[in-house]
Amino acid sequence: MLKKASKERRKHPRINARLAMQVERTGKSSAERPMTTESVNISSGGINCCVRSQLETATRVGLTILLPSFGRKGKKTQVISCNGVVVRSEAQPVLGEYDLSCAFTDIKKEDKQLIEEYIGWRLMQDLVDERLSQP
Repeated sequence: MLKKASKERRKHPRINARLAMQVERTGKSSAERPMTTESVNISSGGINCCVRSQLETATRVGLTILLPSFGRKGKKTQVISCNGVVVRSEAQPVLGEYDLSCAFTDIKKEDKQLIEEYIGWRLMQDLVDERLSQP
């Protein structure tokens, strides 16, 4: 029996991006340290990364994301600090990690706009690179 194609539920464009970041359980004990990692992909609605410790779905987290300089005017590297909630956490046994997806729940309007600008810039760069690579 054939599976029906699932409808895309994402509201925001998403790009693959390896951005330095930290994930920290909110309300954690003082002995628990933030997890430093890299993102896999990002949208203005959330971020995906791999971490070494499991965080259950619905866990509230603090996120710190390092957005690199971009654009013609060379916007400076920006540090985005916001809150999120774990919406997916899947074990990756071969890697000994967990694939973690977080939705942003408390992000400054200007930080969300900055992420949207970064995504737009990256999508344009990909389009230009694709056109230049064609014979």
